[in-house]
Amino acid sequence: MADFKELYDLDPYRKEFDAAVVSCTEHHGTYEVILDQTAFYPEGGGQPADHGTLNNVNVLDVHEKAEGIIHTCDAPLSVGETVHGTIDWDRRFDFMQNHSGEHIVSGLIHKMTGFDNVGFHMGEVIQIDFSGPLTEDQMREIEIQANRIVMRNEPVNALFPSADELETIDYRSKKELSGVVRLIEIEDADLCACCGTHVRNTGEIGLIKLLSMQKHKKGVRIEMLSGMRAFRYVQKAMSENHKVSVALSAKELETSDAVNALLKTSELKDVRIREVSESLLKYRLNEYESGQKLIIDFEDDLDRNVLRRHGNDLAEKAETAAVISGDETKWNYFIISKTVNLKDKAKLINEALNGRGGGSAEMIQGSFAGEKEKIETELKRILG
Repeated sequence: MADFKELYDLDPYRKEFDAAVVSCTEHHGTYEVILDQTAFYPEGGGQPADHGTLNNVNVLDVHEKAEGIIHTCDAPLSVGETVHGTIDWDRRFDFMQNHSGEHIVSGLIHKMTGFDNVGFHMGEVIQIDFSGPLTEDQMREIEIQANRIVMRNEPVNALFPSADELETIDYRSKKELSGVVRLIEIEDADLCACCGTHVRNTGEIGLIKLLSMQKHKKGVRIEMLSGMRAFRYVQKAMSENHKVSVALSAKELETSDAVNALLKTSELKDVRIREVSESLLKYRLNEYESGQKLIIDFEDDLDRNVLRRHGNDLAEKAETAAVISGDETKWNYFIISKTVNLKDKAKLINEALNGRGGGSAEMIQGSFAGEKEKIETELKRILG
């Protein structure tokens, strides 16, 4: 268990420090450095490691092991020398904002539903897994309450209760803890055991934005962002919405209505186009004489239902009818026959034309690729 005496524990806002190199070991092309003290936070508790520099050497990763806190560096450092450490502050503060934001959301959900946070990952977005389901209305209410706590600028306190005190405190934790336990307290939101770095006051988080919720195991997975990441997300979303509003000549808060109206108009046009297309196909049936052995008809952009209906109509004119629609990269086909066992022919067609599909003795459908001339030649050979 951590003793919470490292510099990042004592002051998470510390950006620079001096330390002595205790050891430096080469490891697969990088160097594992242990210092006598450090402000670099090691990966743990769902929070990624700090990056930065020791003198002019880049710190690529930080982990805590039995022998101490390991700084993975891209060049060696001399044992005994004093080095100046500089934390990548933008990265650190981003993690502080998002970690504190996650505590607020997890604490509020626990208060509202009793569900536990059973998984936490900080990547491009923050993912939190909960032990039970939530509704969209609950999601919206949690987001509102979370941002009210941000606006109230509540203090974020680190508490170190004694073992006896700890037994009387109701706090969140994913596992049984022993030794020194640090609790992160946010009034009206959360009290949780945590070893990560946090902001001093909730106002420093700026903004909490819940992005999505999906079913996950027996509960849900929520994706969220806080701080500048949340701001940049909202900024990008508003920019994209503005482009839609300009394109559709709609007010920015009414773009969904404009999109739905456009989709409805498009659907009506698609229906009309399909009706005209089917009427044209019916008319063109007169071009084919009855009693033919095989008809092969290439058409443009027929959906599978129209393809099938047109094939059935052509079957009145021939023993075997094949309707094909698409282009050389992918043709959809429908073949119907009164005299040929198509189930036996499907494999031959698919092999000859790199296709996929099948069906019954009377009808097969699927897709294949190739030039019209090759398709026509192969179908005549196989079905002829």
